[in-house]
Amino acid sequence: MEEQTDIAFQVPDLPLDGIPSSILRLGKRLADTKYQVDLLGKNGWAELTSNLHGLEAGGEWDGADDALTFFSKIFPFAILPAETEPMGVFNVPTERVIGRSWRWWPEHLNGSSEARFLEHLNGPFAADGTSWYFLPALGVLLAAQGQGRVNYCRYHHIPSIRARVSHLHYPPADRFRLYHVMRGETRQSWVVYNNRYLQPVQLPRITLPALTAYGVHSASWPLTFPPVARVFDELHHPQQLGDFIAPGIDLEAVKGRIRAEKEAEKRAVKPVKMALSDMDITNIWPVSLTLSFFFILALVVAGLTSGAGWPGGISLLVCGMAGSLLLFIATPIFLVSKRHHRAWQPEKPQAAETPPVEETEIKTPEATAPGGG
Repeated sequence: MEEQTDIAFQVPDLPLDGIPSSILRLGKRLADTKYQVDLLGKNGWAELTSNLHGLEAGGEWDGADDALTFFSKIFPFAILPAETEPMGVFNVPTERVIGRSWRWWPEHLNGSSEARFLEHLNGPFAADGTSWYFLPALGVLLAAQGQGRVNYCRYHHIPSIRARVSHLHYPPADRFRLYHVMRGETRQSWVVYNNRYLQPVQLPRITLPALTAYGVHSASWPLTFPPVARVFDELHHPQQLGDFIAPGIDLEAVKGRIRAEKEAEKRAVKPVKMALSDMDITNIWPVSLTLSFFFILALVVAGLTSGAGWPGGISLLVCGMAGSLLLFIATPIFLVSKRHHRAWQPEKPQAAETPPVEETEIKTPEATAPGGG
């Protein structure tokens, strides 16, 4: 009977065959970094890891980031799971799992609760309540549900954990290019995916060595891309791109907006016929009103005197001069740029539509809500 029970508990080890040793080291280093970050936040050093911790919607402290959020801050273009590619239940190496302890830590368990927890970890239902994503491209796993047990097993040097694993795709390194750019005294690093989509590197001290180990190469900013200064401005208003967790910008959409702005500028400087009254000239309306007043006054006087005598002659002369000047002001005889029009405003170029990321480019597993231990 005991032998049958042991057989029932037996599950295979997570297959790591074919993953290069350099990538396996990278995955382990990522998991180690997350564990160290969690420890710092737990011990009151959260100000050192504030970019890797979060707040609840109500503003209360929520401790360390969950695995997916942490991973998306380290690796650009991390994909939000949308479809499942189940692999099964495996014994997973603890050292390469990114977890999260935020509600409880190993020392929060008393004797009886810890005994029950250990019994569960060693029992036939240990994988229940777990949902972990395996990224073979990086040799690391992200714990979505059942993430609290990861740090417990690390703390007690438990080498493996039984969990339900799904495959999570991450684009190959040759789909990325890394660019180091400057604007004034500001230096940033950007990652461009498929020569089109851009995300900034948030944590360069962690991300840049990790990208280098993954095989991402640096390059000079191409002339076919939008100007660096314009991209800096666009990054103030990043957009959601496909199923990527973090926002970014679509370089093709930016180029489309630049073309539209240049076209609007050309239309603005194209000469058109315009009158002085249409132009943005200071005090043109007081001058026009004054001329109108003298024109009407002279016309009335000329009418009363029938143009006879010196008052009539002077009124006819003033009427003619004022009328001529009013006609000169109101007649569109000047060929000038539209920008000189009194009511001119720069045209707002139509936003270029951002086509969705093609499904053939990215295959994404199903989203699973983060869970506890």
